Amino acid sequence: MFTMSVCTRIRIKSSHKMSEYKKLRKIFFEKYPMCQARIHNCQLKSTDVHHMKGRYKEYVLDPSTWLSVCRNCHNWIEQNPEDSYELGFSQKRLNDPL
Repeated sequence: MFTMSVCTRIRIKSSHKMSEYKKLRKIFFEKYPMCQARIHNCQLKSTDVHHMKGRYKEYVLDPSTWLSVCRNCHNWIEQNPEDSYELGFSQKRLNDPL
């Protein structure tokens, strides 16, 4: 009889989540092909998804917490967290129901 280890179950769950993420990401870029941040040496065309609340739990699959950005703007957002919160490019998770 075949039994799955805990690691195998986690990998399967992760692969399903990743598959769903890739589908949502493709749709998101079709809807928002241009950088939404336009802050630091912006390249205009989006290449990255910035997860405004991080890749925490179900936020990774929630496009309402995503920002379509170019690589330069994404780097700036990640390197300047306080300014990013102030400008609305990042959001705190405190008091969220997840």
